Amino acid sequence: MFLLETARGYLFGLNIALTVYPQDLLFVPMAGVAFLRLMRPGAAARLPWPIWALTGVMSIAFVLGLISNGTSAGVEFRNDFYFMTGLFYFSSFEWTRARLERLFAWLFTVVLLMLLVVWYRWVADATGLDWFEPVWRYMDTTGVALRVINSQQTWLLGLSVILLVYAMAAGNSFSRWRVLLPLAALTVLVLQHRSVWVAAFLPALLAFFIVRQNQGRLAGRMLVIAGLTALVLGPLLATGKFSTATSSVADLAVKATSTTGGTFVGRVRGWDELLKGWAGSGPRVWAIGDPYGDGFKRSEGPGGKQIAYAPHNYYVQLLLRLGVVGLIAFLALNLYLFRGAIRLAGGPHNNFTGYAMLGVLMSFALYNIPYSPTYTQGLMLGIILGMVLQHRAQASQGKAQLRHPGSGGVPA
Repeated sequence: MFLLETARGYLFGLNIALTVYPQDLLFVPMAGVAFLRLMRPGAAARLPWPIWALTGVMSIAFVLGLISNGTSAGVEFRNDFYFMTGLFYFSSFEWTRARLERLFAWLFTVVLLMLLVVWYRWVADATGLDWFEPVWRYMDTTGVALRVINSQQTWLLGLSVILLVYAMAAGNSFSRWRVLLPLAALTVLVLQHRSVWVAAFLPALLAFFIVRQNQGRLAGRMLVIAGLTALVLGPLLATGKFSTATSSVADLAVKATSTTGGTFVGRVRGWDELLKGWAGSGPRVWAIGDPYGDGFKRSEGPGGKQIAYAPHNYYVQLLLRLGVVGLIAFLALNLYLFRGAIRLAGGPHNNFTGYAMLGVLMSFALYNIPYSPTYTQGLMLGIILGMVLQHRAQASQGKAQLRHPGSGGVPA
């Protein structure tokens, strides 16, 4: 579905009293399955309290929003519903080595096909190809050259970079997919989503400090990849035919550090205005926020134009929509996952170690500064939560057997 959404630009909804999207047709049954799996003895109790607190506050905000704002509450709640459903659903399974290998085989296949979509669009724009309707030209209103997919889709390409770098640091896993590393990294760079640059490249670089036992091997492999990439790109860039792309990337990189103008500065001003409004709202809003569908009203630009879309910062958005309780629960859930990933360290499987989980979690935390979670992130965090819970259960069982060596416990 994500690949189809990337190829089509967006998925059309069905108007049946309310607008139903293909994602709804997938995630509503998934939520039902997750609920049934939670009914098993002990399944709900093993989940950490932050996920229940976050779910509870979201449910209250959604119900109050339906009462006061009608279907607009459902429109705003939709993305959070997808994300939370992914967390519950994917954390309810046992993630064995074989299951992870199948998952990542699909993920890297989708990444490869997404790369082909991006490259076709670049070639079509450069040569005037008209094999497919150029929907990508209508999606981005920023006017940035070569930005032919959105930030959510670019993040998945960045995720592949993170996974491949940490796999190289850990050993020989994903060896047949390593050719994707320079291709995905360069594509993310040229797509010019500056926030995704930070969310993808910073966690990947931190692998040199996190996976300390294999620093030399990782550095050697990265140098080989960088050298081969330079041998291919050097002659191409020397022709001057790609000067527009290189100058656009350089210009965006300079603007990313600007403190006087640009989209980031405008967003910061919007956050400041929203937070000032929240601070004067009273105890109830401080605690649990305004309900879904209330919008995020603020002025934009020198003319004071009123806007109401999401504030381009999920932490600010959570505070406004779910209050202090919701924000603390979200941060506590992330802390729980970070601590669990640190405990896993180089285990449990070489194709997805605790170190790689740390890279994914850092990327998620950075991505949420300018954007909101996506359902692909719900998948990844659900897997991490499931593996952390498995490790905790195994550790508890090991301690129990040490206390009672003759008990012969059965694995959970």
